[in-house]
Amino acid sequence: MIKKIIVIALMLALFAWSLALIGKTEQKQVIAQTNKPETTTQAEETLPETVFSFNTQNVTTECSKDLNDMLCAVESAVKCTLKPDLENCAKLNLPQFIFMTDPTVERPTEMNYKFINKEIQPNGAVDMYTESSCNGGWFGLCQGTVIYVLEQNKNNKWFVKDIYAIE
Repeated sequence: MIKKIIVIALMLALFAWSLALIGKTEQKQVIAQTNKPETTTQAEETLPETVFSFNTQNVTTECSKDLNDMLCAVESAVKCTLKPDLENCAKLNLPQFIFMTDPTVERPTEMNYKFINKEIQPNGAVDMYTESSCNGGWFGLCQGTVIYVLEQNKNNKWFVKDIYAIE
């Protein structure tokens, strides 16, 4: 009889402990959802409506007027894609494929893009969505929806960590 009481008491204690853990997990999920940043409204407020156009003849190291650091980082990546030997490109922390010189690579000589969305990721990275077109293949990274993944370096400067495209 005493064994049964001990077993029942232990089962009740285990059940109560499980309920306490479930409650803590649900509370953490609610807190995480309320701390989630509003990305869509923020992106609509800050993104320019301009279509940016560059070619190898008009590329300069200066960023276009009135662009913040994030948008300027994307513009620098585009300019270095067109002309990787541009003076400031070597100093930028860009994906290495931008600097490829293989003759089989179809590097574009003209690129156009427009910012269409901005998403802030939980790790602090920012995805900048563009609608882009170009006159080269460039690994499929200059046609359609192209996403530039931005991160901050130790000096809090934004740089393009990665580029990918959605068909």
